[in-house]
Amino acid sequence: MKFLSLYLVTLAAQTFSISAEVVAVKQQNFSQKTSFSATLLPAKAHLISVDSEAWQSFVIEEIVPHGTLVRKGEALIRFDAEDYQKKVQDAESAHEASKLTLANAEADYAAAVKYQPMQMESARMKKEHAAEAWHYFQKTSREAKTREANLQLRSSELRLDSEREELKQLEKMYKADDLTENTEEIILKRQHEAVKFAEAALEDARLEHKRTLEIQLPRLAVSLEREAQSSAIAFQENEESIPRNLKLKHIALEDARVKAKRDQESLRKLTDARPEFVIKAPVAGYFYYGTIQEGRWNIAESTKALGPKSPVPVNRPFATLIPTKGIMNAEAFVDEPSMRQLRVSQKGYANLVGLEHIALPAQVERIAPTPTLDGRYRVTLDLKASDLKNVAPAANVKITIVSYQKNDALTVPAKALHATDSGDWEVELKQEGKDNVRVSVTRGIISGDDVEILSGLSKGQQVIVP
Repeated sequence: MKFLSLYLVTLAAQTFSISAEVVAVKQQNFSQKTSFSATLLPAKAHLISVDSEAWQSFVIEEIVPHGTLVRKGEALIRFDAEDYQKKVQDAESAHEASKLTLANAEADYAAAVKYQPMQMESARMKKEHAAEAWHYFQKTSREAKTREANLQLRSSELRLDSEREELKQLEKMYKADDLTENTEEIILKRQHEAVKFAEAALEDARLEHKRTLEIQLPRLAVSLEREAQSSAIAFQENEESIPRNLKLKHIALEDARVKAKRDQESLRKLTDARPEFVIKAPVAGYFYYGTIQEGRWNIAESTKALGPKSPVPVNRPFATLIPTKGIMNAEAFVDEPSMRQLRVSQKGYANLVGLEHIALPAQVERIAPTPTLDGRYRVTLDLKASDLKNVAPAANVKITIVSYQKNDALTVPAKALHATDSGDWEVELKQEGKDNVRVSVTRGIISGDDVEILSGLSKGQQVIVP
């Protein structure tokens, strides 16, 4: 067992000597550099959009090709205005129709207000007249008509009796003479006819009397009663329906007023705020499809979508005009560790992709305090002192910023540091003729493989690097 332990100690010592080295603490120029990719974008650009509330359909008729250099005032986009003109015509027609409808509604309502009392009075009078006729028939008219029918029948009976008596007297008179002359025969014949007529009249009177009592008077009673009832019902319905109809006409009038006002407003919006169907360049510059928003160049989808007969979005940018004399900045989105190393006014340089041998001066101008949705921070760098006339917007550059620099910094390899359980740092210090010791140090920042030591070590001391 002793031999085994001795062997393991020897092996460990050999392993340590192979995997560790001794490095002297250096005092040197120390700097930290932060590198990240960025995109060249103009510091000021004119976003092209169509702003309209009344009209939402803008279809391209003509458009300048992507990347074209245009003069100030030159037409960039022409839109088809035919549908707009049709819409204006429809709005004018709708406005005229709504004005006529409103006039009719006003006249209709005014007439209803005027004739409503007359309609109510007419219904009331009809109800009262029908009720009065039915009441009169029950109390007076039925009995009077019955008496009249009886008198007419009695008159016919008396007339027949009279004609018969006259015939009887004539026959008795002419029979006593024992001689009937021609004149007398004529008189008797005439009287016989008179009796027959009276008999027929009596029969008709009896039939009429029966019809009057059994049919006409009951029918008249039913008719008068129904007329009284229906007139009362109609009056009650009119009491409810006439005010209701007047209210409906008033609602129709208000609806017509609202519609007329809306149609007038729609026409006013279309004509007073007439949209521009030709967009012209506000300044001389390069016309680009897509937009620059929040430091990002959005171009891919816009390039595919923009073209003749294609619609454009309303009230949001879809193209960009970059001035020819404009200044370009570098826009970058960095992760949180890189953001922590950056400060406003820090300086560095930018290398164009493919022209890495050319370094352009760069300076941090703005750092966003909050991240974007993808967790990165927007950083804007000022390149206005650089000559970028021949560099197109959206070019990619590599930015290098000197985030820390010190001329006489004490440094050791970062691997020499050991973290303690309390969160402090220490290194293993080699001592000639003595055992190695661990000493506490205050560390600074890391740059590459080296770390700055702020306290705890001095130049020339030797530390163990595992």
